[in-house]
Amino acid sequence: MSAQKRLGKGLGALLGDTGTESDLVARVTTGLNAGEERVQSIPINQIDPNPDQPRRIFEEEALQELAASIKEHGVLQPILVIRAQGGRYTLVAGERRWRASRMAGLKQIPAICRDMSEQQRMEAALIENLQRSDLNPIEEARAISLLMQQHGFTQETVAVRVGKSRPAVANMLRLLALPEEVQNAVQQGLLSGGHARAILMAPANKQLALAEEVIDKGLSVRQTEKLAQQLKNAPAAPAPAPTPAVDADLKAAERALQRALGTKVLLRGTSQRGKLTIEYFSREELERLYELLGGQMD
Repeated sequence: MSAQKRLGKGLGALLGDTGTESDLVARVTTGLNAGEERVQSIPINQIDPNPDQPRRIFEEEALQELAASIKEHGVLQPILVIRAQGGRYTLVAGERRWRASRMAGLKQIPAICRDMSEQQRMEAALIENLQRSDLNPIEEARAISLLMQQHGFTQETVAVRVGKSRPAVANMLRLLALPEEVQNAVQQGLLSGGHARAILMAPANKQLALAEEVIDKGLSVRQTEKLAQQLKNAPAAPAPAPTPAVDADLKAAERALQRALGTKVLLRGTSQRGKLTIEYFSREELERLYELLGGQMD
């Protein structure tokens, strides 16, 4: 069976093996072949991480727990690598095991080295993480989007590749329309995938504020959906009344009156009808204006 056909059939098929984990350990120690491929021990310091690794967040506590298990029981499943330049290797699948093995102080790690195309490497890394539920919803969406962009896959094609329904893939990709701050909150575990999908129901310009409210108040997904629906159905705010155009002649007259009277003057209306407001700020100024306008005060 070709590597490409094995990609959608689970991790055991992906690694070309149908035995148990103890069988894999036996192959590492005895040097037997895993199917057509040899499981070998590779120096950990000769392996570089996968630049296309969909997973970006590795929880330190979980890695420490895995490292403790590896110290006690060893690595029970080989990682998958490809050869790189200078006698080095690049990880395809198994980065958590590789990281934890380094933490555990291992010098060697069991690995299968395979010739793979870029597309196969991306699929393998994505599928392994999806099968182990290691990716948060945003990491899943970004990995699938990258797979589609780089290899021209449709949603239906990528759905078959990763073993999900097309609507599920479409819903994952929709999360990438959220504001970046909301996506970051999902990656940090502050919001769940259900919260993120609920926030998508709200108008785009209100999604960030809704996300902040959900986090601050610890709202459930159902409560978030209700708020998002309310925001969606809220009537649009009335447009502000247009500012009436200012007549250039009236504006010039207003400036002339201000110069003549030496105080603030407001002239509103048209050349046919309007209102003239003259401001004063003391009794002395009022008397001065009165006299200027032809009056006489006692």
